[in-house]
Amino acid sequence: MLRKLLAILLLVLFCLSWGSSALAGFGISPPYVKNDYLIPGSSYEQTISLLRSDAEEDLQANIEIDAPEIASWISIDKGTSFPLPKGELRVPMKVRVTVPGDAPIGGYQGYINVKVSSLSAGGPGVAVALGARLDIDLRVTNETKPDFVVRLVDIPDFEELEWPWNAWPLKYFFYRAKVSLEIENTGNVKIAPSKVYLDIYDINEKELLESSYDTRMKKVAPFSTETIFADFPTKLGVGQYWGKIKVYKEDQIVNSYKLSFEIKPAGSLPDNGLGKWPAILLGSIVVAAAIFLFLFIKFRVWRIFAFMALLIWRIIQLFTAPLAGFISAAYKKYKKKLFNWVLNKAKEHENKKE
Repeated sequence: MLRKLLAILLLVLFCLSWGSSALAGFGISPPYVKNDYLIPGSSYEQTISLLRSDAEEDLQANIEIDAPEIASWISIDKGTSFPLPKGELRVPMKVRVTVPGDAPIGGYQGYINVKVSSLSAGGPGVAVALGARLDIDLRVTNETKPDFVVRLVDIPDFEELEWPWNAWPLKYFFYRAKVSLEIENTGNVKIAPSKVYLDIYDINEKELLESSYDTRMKKVAPFSTETIFADFPTKLGVGQYWGKIKVYKEDQIVNSYKLSFEIKPAGSLPDNGLGKWPAILLGSIVVAAAIFLFLFIKFRVWRIFAFMALLIWRIIQLFTAPLAGFISAAYKKYKKKLFNWVLNKAKEHENKKE
């Protein structure tokens, strides 16, 4: 009997030691989902890392949302059950909070329970060995918080344009220096820098060649990070330059940078910066020409043009007739006076001869 008890005890200890070695060191970071500036109708996404000290086998993560008031607001990008693959010490999951447009103002709390189970060699998950809990702390408010952080700035190299893109006015629209900005919107409304200044200097930084600014940048959604572009028309040719950048929030400079860039000869880069514009412009011209030709043949559009031209001519006549009459009368009066003056001068001349 004692031997049986000892054998059972050893077996239990072996199982516990195996389970703890397979699942040791599990944790989550950060251990919360928190936001104090959610407004009705907004969305917020936070990345949570599931961590373990070793990854010698596949594990299974099961998610349970314990937040009765706001459970329908919360979703997990990987679903409520997903594997933690062997060999991966860190597995990210994204928790997304979508606030309904009619959500009452106030605070909301809850939990997200993460339970990890071990998978047998082809069987279903065994008993839960480890788990962790995420605290949910949200506040819905009608207070707006416009704010952002600039994470990364660059001035990509670009190349001169070839014909017809280097002809006016296409050159003004397509030949531009660009500043790329990675913007993290830390506020609860869409936002972009209010203004980005770009001063371009020669490579020796002795002469200011061009100076311009852009205020029409794409806005970044709340609680998200996105790369946007500020662009500036330029007349510079091939060469290397320095660009000095100032990023504004309202009237305040929040960041400033100095970066070098190069304008290369046409055809030097795989992408000339025009993207799909050549194909779009050419396709638009072809489509417009085809539509015009179809309408011209099918509906005898020339009659419409003739009618419009005649109508415009009649309108011009209607508005210019009084002015034309005034000019004609003035001209006749002036001509009569001129003729009388010349006649009088001729008579005076004849009288002097006699």
